[in-house]
Amino acid sequence: MYALHHRSRVIQLPVSILLLLFFQNIAYRASGQQMAGRAIDAEGRVTFRINAPEAKEVKVINLSDEAAMGGKEYVLRRGEDSVWSVTTLPCRPGFHYYELSIDGFRCADPASQLYFGWAKWTSAVEIPDPALDFYLPRQVPHGHVRQHWYWSEITATYRKCLVYTPPGYDRDIQTRYPVLFLQHGSGESELGWTMQGKANFILDNLIAAGESLPMIIVMDNGYAARPGAANPAQVRGADNLFEDLVVNELVPLIDRDFRTLGDRGNRAIAGLSMGAGQALQIGLAHPELFSSIGAFSGGSRSFDIQTSHSGVFADAARFNEQYRLFWMGCGALDGGYAAATAMHESLENHGIRHVWYPGPGSHEWQVWRRHLREYARLLFR
Repeated sequence: MYALHHRSRVIQLPVSILLLLFFQNIAYRASGQQMAGRAIDAEGRVTFRINAPEAKEVKVINLSDEAAMGGKEYVLRRGEDSVWSVTTLPCRPGFHYYELSIDGFRCADPASQLYFGWAKWTSAVEIPDPALDFYLPRQVPHGHVRQHWYWSEITATYRKCLVYTPPGYDRDIQTRYPVLFLQHGSGESELGWTMQGKANFILDNLIAAGESLPMIIVMDNGYAARPGAANPAQVRGADNLFEDLVVNELVPLIDRDFRTLGDRGNRAIAGLSMGAGQALQIGLAHPELFSSIGAFSGGSRSFDIQTSHSGVFADAARFNEQYRLFWMGCGALDGGYAAATAMHESLENHGIRHVWYPGPGSHEWQVWRRHLREYARLLFR
């Protein structure tokens, strides 16, 4: 038996299960999803198969809302070959996080690509949507996603941002581009908007169709820990110096190292959930840097038209003069939908020019993919 530490618990797992998970993971990466024990049928039902001969109980735990995968959890049944299996109810199209529970030990599924979400590398399943393909790669010119490392004096660490440059960026070295700073949600990282969100494919397709201007997109980690802060990987409150980092390091860095149109009219900021709150905080506090702001499923709780964000919304005429685009969206199943709707109505009644995009879905990447598509269509016009 091996002892594995899981938060405050120590869980004993047989060596056979540990080795099985390891070698199944190798098999998956070598052979593909079907051979690793997970399949999706035409109705969006997922069949999970886990070879755990010494386990007493195996579950699939849905980390999204219950409707996303047809249920909050599924108990697998052991077959005669000691392979545990279950087929879910039909799942909602889109991207859904989940994990396994093997005798109470929560772990990633070896038959899954891992994504950084829930503050750890987490399993997820993508349910194809027969009605939507705007986020899938097509036979169009593609941009590049670059890892851009830099030293931050503010955090006293090396950091990495991902930078999407549009098709043709490396061929036409005279052209300069507007820039969108695009932020992830809580428990995620700078990888989220490309791995989960498919931002690069969304922009490739929009640009090829003439529905968006070519632009640079900067995706940095929204956690910028004050030196010496506790839990630097997921800092909160005053220990998170992300606003300071964006304003004083990231914007100048991108203008220096990439061919940008370095004025506020060609600079935007947006984000999802936690990142929406950051986009509002930074964009509204720094009109000298940003002319467009996008809030995807976040930043609207406890909103007051007169006092929120230092009263920037109180003077509608001044706000409308300063900002070219103020964009809000939220899924109808999202727990924050009522607050977002209330903020929209307050802005509308006060004469604040903005775009409100309600729609289907919950607090999930399928919603935020739509948000990015609609927001990018309007940017820098």
